[in-house]
Amino acid sequence: MTKELLQEQLEILDRTNMHKNAAKERVIPESYLAYKNQVEQKETMLESPSTGVPVRCVITKANNLEKDAPLFINLHGGGFVHPQDGDDDLFCARVAAEIGGIVVDVDYAVTPEYVFPTAFEQVWDVAEWAFAHAKELGADSNRISIGGHSAGGALTAAICLRAAKTGNMKFALQILDYAALDNAMSFEPGGNERSRAFSMLYCDGNVRVLKSPYCSPVFASGEMLKNQPRTLIINAEHCPFRTVTERYGQRLAQAGNEVAFRLFPGSAHGFTIRMTGAWLEAQDLIIRYLKKAEYREVK
Repeated sequence: MTKELLQEQLEILDRTNMHKNAAKERVIPESYLAYKNQVEQKETMLESPSTGVPVRCVITKANNLEKDAPLFINLHGGGFVHPQDGDDDLFCARVAAEIGGIVVDVDYAVTPEYVFPTAFEQVWDVAEWAFAHAKELGADSNRISIGGHSAGGALTAAICLRAAKTGNMKFALQILDYAALDNAMSFEPGGNERSRAFSMLYCDGNVRVLKSPYCSPVFASGEMLKNQPRTLIINAEHCPFRTVTERYGQRLAQAGNEVAFRLFPGSAHGFTIRMTGAWLEAQDLIIRYLKKAEYREVK
């Protein structure tokens, strides 16, 4: 991508950012903040053999860690441009405390410095690390789930597609939270300018890349969609990706997978982590599914 085109995309994102002051104005409940006292959070840098770019992770462990605990790999949103932040830390603290388990929050590399497939490969390497070190961490490898929000949802679906192909990781559950599963849709007539800028940065201006299933999981073939983990799809009524995500879930179900849908009326894209709309209800749902998630062979 040329410097001029890069600057143009960054200017679009800045101009169309309608949420610059939202975080400053909101009031976070004390009961939510208190979850930070119920966990231990540590930063660690993990090697990524696939990319050569080490990846920062925040590992959150519940103070009341149960024996053979569940482990959740969390992938933040942000259009592949914005990194992990304090809202992610709060979400992971609550999840870890409530499930009595561990959350590995992956602060994958973002654009414009790192483009596809860097983030995808980093997450893959972290997931392999989690399975290899589950016992050491205090987790049960049959209770490892993965989930993501917006861009993180696209990475989640892509990782599960590859895992089904390779067979070397068996996720108990995948959570697709207002997932951005079609990063090419913004280039269609009437496409969203902001989404298009995110995608342009992610693909480094090579639009053809956006139709790779590991970049945009909606382009996965029917064969690729087989043998997927149990799936929870969370949608917001006012999310631009709602229809695409619903269609992806329907295809998963048609391929023989167990899929649960939940639509939250009145909520908007980003609500689960950014604490808007029915965010607590959505988090409650995620926690319920993680508590009971366990890998089982599909017969």
